[in-house]
Amino acid sequence: MSPSRFVVATVERVLETDPAAVWALIANPERLREWAGVEMVGYMGTEMPRPGQNVFIKRRRGSEERRVEIESWDAGTGISCLVHSGGEPTRFRMELHPEVGHGTIGTRIRLQQRSPVSSYLAAGAEWWMERSLIGKLKRIERAVVR
Repeated sequence: MSPSRFVVATVERVLETDPAAVWALIANPERLREWAGVEMVGYMGTEMPRPGQNVFIKRRRGSEERRVEIESWDAGTGISCLVHSGGEPTRFRMELHPEVGHGTIGTRIRLQQRSPVSSYLAAGAEWWMERSLIGKLKRIERAVVR
């Protein structure tokens, strides 16, 4: 087995919509499938997520559950979490920044993923991670910009 290394992919885009509309989408566990392609499993609770809290997700019926550990939850501005699926976890980070123009407001969304991969798969993994993050951005845009 080849030694692992971390691969990082980062994408960002400015959407012509209020940051509150973007946050309302991404912070709602019932809408997670719309933009992230996963769903919550079990009860999350009604309190605000906090560092150290664990939730469980899965991609589709019958797929394996994954534990997600909240690293930070900055209401309205960002989320950072660790996705555990054996071995070293994947780190996912989302940041939202308002973009104010002349009479307009937009939202700069920055998504970043840092995943452990085998060295010989690093180039392909970075490409795949970037495409996956771009897909999330496109789904966010479809859900909030009409």
